[in-house]
Amino acid sequence: MAKSVADYKKEIVRQLKANGTYSKGLDMQIISLASAMRNLEMANAQIDGLTETTVWETTRYGEKLAPHPVFKIAKEAQEMITRQMKALGLTAEELAGGVDDDPLADLTKKLNKKRKAPVVIRPGEPETDAQ
Repeated sequence: MAKSVADYKKEIVRQLKANGTYSKGLDMQIISLASAMRNLEMANAQIDGLTETTVWETTRYGEKLAPHPVFKIAKEAQEMITRQMKALGLTAEELAGGVDDDPLADLTKKLNKKRKAPVVIRPGEPETDAQ
């Protein structure tokens, strides 16, 4: 079952407070983001149950094949989320809770720990063996 708008709002407010950017004046924008996030989750849940991406649509000219309406809802929700997150200064990683097991981040941390301080040789100074 999809989380409620209030649940999403709590997470967004928590993240904004952690970033030091929360103010009560952002509540309408936060609710808009929370609503879009819930819409996307619900649309994705429907998409997961689909067996086809199209539906037959009746027009005044007869029937035609059209994209399933849930894809339009998902696309609009994704665009709204992107706009609102950008306006609030949030990243997807912050709202998703971060990735605990990121091999690239782990490798970067290991390499940064092993990196030696650069040796700067200035003109006029005697060279020394820094090894």
